[in-house]
Amino acid sequence: MMAISKGAMENVIDAHYFVLPSQGNVYSLTKLCMSNGANKILAASLRRKVFSFEYSGDSDGFLKPTVKEVLFTYIPNGTEIISIDAFNRSQSSDDFVIGITIIKPSEHNTETYLNIYSEWEPSSEINLDSVAQSCLMIELDFIPYQLYHTEIYTDAEGESNKEVVWLLSGSDQKIHMFREDRANHCYSEVDVADHFPELVEPPSIILWMDIYHCKTETRHVSAFGCECGYVKLAVVDARKKVVLSCWSVRFGGPVSTVRLFTEESNLKPPDFLNTPQQETEEEEMAVHLLVSNTLQPSVVYMNVLQRDLSDCFTLPDSDHYDAVLCSTIADVDMDGKHEILLGTYGQEILTYKYQECCTDKSGTWSLVSQRSFANPIHSILYLDVTGDGVKEFVILTLRGVHVMQHDPKDVSEVFNRRYKQLMDLLASKMS
Repeated sequence: MMAISKGAMENVIDAHYFVLPSQGNVYSLTKLCMSNGANKILAASLRRKVFSFEYSGDSDGFLKPTVKEVLFTYIPNGTEIISIDAFNRSQSSDDFVIGITIIKPSEHNTETYLNIYSEWEPSSEINLDSVAQSCLMIELDFIPYQLYHTEIYTDAEGESNKEVVWLLSGSDQKIHMFREDRANHCYSEVDVADHFPELVEPPSIILWMDIYHCKTETRHVSAFGCECGYVKLAVVDARKKVVLSCWSVRFGGPVSTVRLFTEESNLKPPDFLNTPQQETEEEEMAVHLLVSNTLQPSVVYMNVLQRDLSDCFTLPDSDHYDAVLCSTIADVDMDGKHEILLGTYGQEILTYKYQECCTDKSGTWSLVSQRSFANPIHSILYLDVTGDGVKEFVILTLRGVHVMQHDPKDVSEVFNRRYKQLMDLLASKMS
């Protein structure tokens, strides 16, 4: 089923695979980030069905993969699921909110809805079946595309609070924002310009958006890509809701994804080491922008906070395997630095790594790995689904979902090397 070529993905091995009854799309895969670190996956198929995937321990202490259909209410016969997303409202428990956009075509009109599922009374353990029965339906007057959640900052009684909101791109060439009213147990649409002024009046349908919140919480960086090839990048004052600067560029084909990311994987050292932070000011952080395109090569704009869109790298051969449908950022070789993964309609996953030159500080993005699948790649997630602290790849294709993990031998080698470094550092502090 797969052909493996040498490179970063060479030592990523198959762990599990399950078939979907019908195909999904680029918006059909999301994650449930559990408070205990063991995460679940929700995979939606176009024909109404949603499946959860997780690993659970059996009586002998072995991990067992479990796939289960979740029967979400208010998804009637003839309905197609367009997009799904989820987030946890709590940092200490599992209080999930799940959003599903649906479309129900008929002879006379087309009905579209945003269904929001949650338990209004949070519990210590998540019960997906219970969450799936509690639905708030919001009727839409447009065809939904990407469903995305992000944070906003609100000031109430002199205190600053975070709140998670929904952003939904639509066929009406707008971004719609939905905010929760917990007192009345409902959601309502609010003006997106009041919180994200940079998302107003795009030139065409937004196919993908991404928002990066700076550590100081005073600014956020946003990017979106449109069906017409237009890409916009903006830096916004998160408190005053004012656009500080923005840039744009136009490509020759639809933009499939945009990703804002840092090169470092940002693993936090243990507090007892008292290691000084290398980056104390947000201006020193290097945030990069990946733009994948369906017709042209994908590109990376480096350090956009300092260089805007002036430092551009083309990802070689990224247009050689039909359209790029999806992307993700992952530390594939576990060296502490991120790589870029592109999933293509041509059934390939391409892995790119930033490699610095030996003579100076310059570098370039190189194709270091290529892996073939039996079907087009629709979505890629990188997260820990086994609960062992090591992330896995969850890959949605046209026919099903692959779960792939790092080779345990490689994980063991990395652990032993890092453990030795930790012991050496502790020994130096004790001396």
